[in-house]
Amino acid sequence: MKNISSIIIIIVVSISVFTWFVSIWQYDTMMSSMMTFYYSPVALSLFVVIWTAGMAAMMFPAIIPMILFYNRLIDSSKSSKDNSHSNHTSQMLYHRQDNTRSDKDNNNNNGIPDTVNQGQNKRRKTYNLSYVLRPKTYYMMIFILSYLAIWAITGIILLIGWSYALDILLSQLGMNDIQQQHQQQQKEQLSINTIYGVLLIVSGIYQFSSLKARCLGYCESPLSFFMRRWRKGGVGAVKMGAYHGLYCLGCCWPYFLLMVALGWMNIFWMGLFASIIFAEKIWVKGGLLIARITGICFISIGILSLTGMILLPSDPMSSISDNNMMSMDKSMDKSMDKSMDKSMDKSMDMDMSASPSDNMMFHNEIDETRSIMNM
Repeated sequence: MKNISSIIIIIVVSISVFTWFVSIWQYDTMMSSMMTFYYSPVALSLFVVIWTAGMAAMMFPAIIPMILFYNRLIDSSKSSKDNSHSNHTSQMLYHRQDNTRSDKDNNNNNGIPDTVNQGQNKRRKTYNLSYVLRPKTYYMMIFILSYLAIWAITGIILLIGWSYALDILLSQLGMNDIQQQHQQQQKEQLSINTIYGVLLIVSGIYQFSSLKARCLGYCESPLSFFMRRWRKGGVGAVKMGAYHGLYCLGCCWPYFLLMVALGWMNIFWMGLFASIIFAEKIWVKGGLLIARITGICFISIGILSLTGMILLPSDPMSSISDNNMMSMDKSMDKSMDKSMDKSMDKSMDMDMSASPSDNMMFHNEIDETRSIMNM
């Protein structure tokens, strides 16, 4: 049993380390996919894969106790099934013991060494171990995949919601108007600090709520969770994994919302919030204390952000949007310059060939076009 638990811990930690490297290597790919998901299903799928890998990196170390406890429950449920056939099994064991005794006597009489019997016993143990591990691996994989599916759906909701909220903010500030772009930068920074301040204060207040305490209780106590949500079989593994994902979401959504606002898959914020989540779930007696200390920090930083005493880092998506607008501005300026050059060349040709009245009318049209463009 200890060996199986050690193998599970090594596998889960290895997956977490691998997904950390994926989050670091694919950061730029994820940010570019976030800017094109509107019209590209491939970009949205790529975002979901990288986001889910990031969630595995952050959450897998914290759910190790839950997976180990689920492993024990699978063993106990199997043993309860085996106890229903205990009478039949005991009779077979009795006959096997008699047969083994007679075989030993025959082997001793015939001079056959005991190593043959030892080899057969080892094969039986290997077969029994594979027979035990096969359904356990299947159920645990379903449990973990259902858990990750909740975080994948959460990532899609955050991406769509945050993107539309950012677009509405930019349109309200007039950032979609190229002529007013540079004049609205200070107003944009003030609005972003206000949004961050409100998010931090709301997240800090939630850390003291009863819903936070309830969800954290189910996350940090596998016994409480499985006593309430235990189901047998593959369908039960799907349901329990989804329920555990929902409880973790109810416990940790402030961290992920702030991580999105401060920089999405930024490694610093991922590491910071992953450490807080791990401490909350592993330290059973002090998890709620850590949550409330974190809430006090959130509220304090949120008040400082609202008053303008500190400036928080901006969301990369807003900077990418600004860069796109700047590039659009430059391309439009270039196109305007080219059109003006063509019109000037045309005016010079007309000056050489046309009459004075036609030249006068053409110059008036050019002046009207310049006045409209400068408005």
